[in-house]
Amino acid sequence: MTIHKLWLAALAVSVSSTSVLAGGFQRGTPDTDILYESGTVNMRTGLTYVNPKRSFESINGVSGDFGEYSQTYDIPSLAFSVGNDMAACAVHYTESFAAEADYRGSPGGALPFQNSATQSGELSDRLVSSNPGTSALSRTRTIGFDSNEFGATCRVSYASDYGRFSFLGGLFVEDFNFQASSLGFRSLNGQLAASGPQGAALAGQLNRFGLQATLPTLVESDIEGGYEAGWRIGAAYEIPEIALRAQVMYRSEVEHDNLTGTANVTVTDSAYVTLNGELTTIPLPAVVTGGVAQAGNAAANLIRNTNFTSTLTDVTSPQYLDVKFQTGIAEGTLLLASFRWTDWSTNNVVVNSLISPVGNTSTYQPYNWRDGYTASIGVGRAFTDAISGVVALGYDRGVSTGAETTYTDLYTLSGGVSVKPNDWAEFRLGGLVGYWTDGSQSISEGSYFNATVGDDMVYAGTASLKFSF
Repeated sequence: MTIHKLWLAALAVSVSSTSVLAGGFQRGTPDTDILYESGTVNMRTGLTYVNPKRSFESINGVSGDFGEYSQTYDIPSLAFSVGNDMAACAVHYTESFAAEADYRGSPGGALPFQNSATQSGELSDRLVSSNPGTSALSRTRTIGFDSNEFGATCRVSYASDYGRFSFLGGLFVEDFNFQASSLGFRSLNGQLAASGPQGAALAGQLNRFGLQATLPTLVESDIEGGYEAGWRIGAAYEIPEIALRAQVMYRSEVEHDNLTGTANVTVTDSAYVTLNGELTTIPLPAVVTGGVAQAGNAAANLIRNTNFTSTLTDVTSPQYLDVKFQTGIAEGTLLLASFRWTDWSTNNVVVNSLISPVGNTSTYQPYNWRDGYTASIGVGRAFTDAISGVVALGYDRGVSTGAETTYTDLYTLSGGVSVKPNDWAEFRLGGLVGYWTDGSQSISEGSYFNATVGDDMVYAGTASLKFSF
């Protein structure tokens, strides 16, 4: 068994932290390794499943079992290439960035309160303690977004007595889709005061005692951003006789702006006031309710037939630099290594706003991440002409800095096997287990609430199928 036969079979089969868990919202990277396959025409399709088990141990000093807020996800990959030893081009698809979190296991079914009667991205404007008497509050319940990347990358190579040199470059487009839900709590005092004598009288009494009539709602936002363009460029050096390849690839950032969509607002209960720490339902005057007697239905009339627009602050898919290395170290054995830098420091604060004729509100999510650094090292081994395997260790330096605490340091162990029964087909199967270190977030570090996470686990699996002609 020669080293050359092992070449990429071992390299790509491993589910490493570099490919599926590179800190932050990283998901998949396009399969540009297909450019080095020996066939004139190659097609590879794959799917990776990831189960990140992250949960809060405490929220604002209250400990408990709040369930896992991180959600499982799949990463699809598809690539098709045409070429030869001197040149090749590939088209590819993957889900590049995404996230999904469900906080309904938290106390009260959502994250703690924040001041939502503002569009500001400043922490001081969001803290409820710094804004007493605010006209609107919100609690984040779920957040989810995804970005699909379609692109094309080409390789041009030059062979000499010293090895083969390659230059790589390509273009891609990426979209951005966002969904979120939050529990809203809007003060009705202003609307009551403007509704007529009855409403003004009720508002006057409420204001006199420092009370607010509150309308509880569920706000669901749905935003779809169009495709924006980016580019990638790289270089590689190879000595095929010893299966050596060193490659560096840069991927540009992509700015998503003008993110606008729709929102659905549903009244979840009757209007109420908080009196002596208890919620007390209040009847609304007929002039406000349109003659509807029940307070819950009456409150709904205040927002019925209103068009709600949902917007999102600009979002940046970060630039990153990938370095991959492999070389034969013995007959049928490869040493594999990789490194990635990702510019996660571009992710600071995201504000999702609800804009309507009855007033504007928003929810706020601080990140304030630092740049991410991910590395892995492994060994591949050919067992027979048809079967090879790999095992790898990985480390990802957490990007969380205390404003958000999901992405702490991560250590991974991964492995996989490649089965190639003939020259035109190959099947790869791999798995990963990861250990997430504990962490904390605090108001002093930029968060709007205090929380801790414990030591958690991550599990992943992947499968792919390749055909060559």
